[in-house]
Amino acid sequence: MNKAMVRYLLSKLLMIEAALLLVPLIVSFIYQEDWAIKLSLVKTIVLLLFLGGLGSFFKPRNHHIYTKEGLLIVALCWVLWSLFGALPFVFSGQIPSLIDAFFEVSSGFTTTGATILPDVSVLSHSLLFWRSFAHLIGGMGVLVFALAMMTNSKNSHHEVMRAEVPGPVFGKVVAKLKDTAQILYIIYLAMFIIFAVILWLCGMPIFDSIVTAMGGAGTGGFAVYNDSIAHYQSPLITYVVSIGTLLFGINFNLYYLILIRKFRLFFKDAELRLYLGVILLSTVLVTLNIVQLYPSLSQSIRYAFFQVVTIITTTGFGITDLTTWPLFPQFILLLLMFLGGSAGSTAGGFKVIRALIISKIVKNEVLKTLYPRRIMSLHVGQDIIDKETQHSVLKYLAIYVILFIGLVFCLTIDHQKDFMVVLSAAASTFNNIGPILGTSETFAIFNPFSKLLMSFAMIAGRLEIYPMLLLFLKRTWSNY
Repeated sequence: MNKAMVRYLLSKLLMIEAALLLVPLIVSFIYQEDWAIKLSLVKTIVLLLFLGGLGSFFKPRNHHIYTKEGLLIVALCWVLWSLFGALPFVFSGQIPSLIDAFFEVSSGFTTTGATILPDVSVLSHSLLFWRSFAHLIGGMGVLVFALAMMTNSKNSHHEVMRAEVPGPVFGKVVAKLKDTAQILYIIYLAMFIIFAVILWLCGMPIFDSIVTAMGGAGTGGFAVYNDSIAHYQSPLITYVVSIGTLLFGINFNLYYLILIRKFRLFFKDAELRLYLGVILLSTVLVTLNIVQLYPSLSQSIRYAFFQVVTIITTTGFGITDLTTWPLFPQFILLLLMFLGGSAGSTAGGFKVIRALIISKIVKNEVLKTLYPRRIMSLHVGQDIIDKETQHSVLKYLAIYVILFIGLVFCLTIDHQKDFMVVLSAAASTFNNIGPILGTSETFAIFNPFSKLLMSFAMIAGRLEIYPMLLLFLKRTWSNY
């Protein structure tokens, strides 16, 4: 293993995080916050620059990165960024516990939106901004962001980006990997800016519109107020947030097709059609089951559409108390927690494309019992899914189920009162969603070990399991 290159790249990434922390530092000066807040950010920046400079002082001779190094760099980067990103909260005393702060920032970078804070108003503007800024950076991937910024565009970085970008198949929109990263991030940031401007034009204060847009763009869900989007009491804002998060749950490679005017290919995408179809069907079913709870049909549709979109995209914004809903719509939302958004989007979850491939595998296996001599291929749209990809999807499903059951088992030891709370907490963190069904409490109800376990579950879910699993294998650290 090329440990020198791992050390060198991780050091460079720590320095990038130091640069990113300058943004909330500027926010702290804009809002004239206490020096204790400013110093907490400065201390963290200095520490990151010192460690990053120390680790990158000696350049490695061999710059090549293999699959093992790529996976290791991705896993360690996300853990280290979350750990160091938690320090301003600890240094300032706004979240005194390092485990709680690590949970909060892990939730930010992984775009989960889960929180241990019963009242977000305890946070200063700069740290409130920082945890949502983590959504924006983590949405497309911290390594994708770093790759877009770095001057080195060697093909060795392909292993790093492939290990971080969600989905069963990794694809480039153009030949050069660095150009792909830059194009995706330009599309992403342009959509974020448009989203923020529209929210501001709809009546949100400028700070609120930026924070909400970062939460929506990263499909994370951190908001400015405890009651989230419900605070604004605006149907217009509700629909803007719903549509905005829906768009960020679509594969960003498809937006590139729009830029090069291949509109037919965009609308013929099988995953996109299923994604939109599931949203439509779920909205209708939820509306029919909650219509008696609200004074008008329009309000029922608005709330149903909002919650369906915010759950399937794993955003987790809130607009109403879901504990008052009947069991059936809550069960639909629980299923959407597992499904998630599209591959190549900022959404978490199992991914629509994997569910589509598995459904077609099941269909083919059933048909084989009727026609044993028939040779069958598996198509998703115009693409043929080869056997290797099919097997990788099935293996991912097996590992996904095993780890999820293990997470639920561990959480039941901590919280034995309500299984729905435990089940939804596990689903929420592992699938990067945020809210807990069955209670109005935050994740503060769990003990420190459970919070630490769920923090790693959030990172594992965002990185699609394998990088975090390899982090704990002895063979990963060998020289072979």
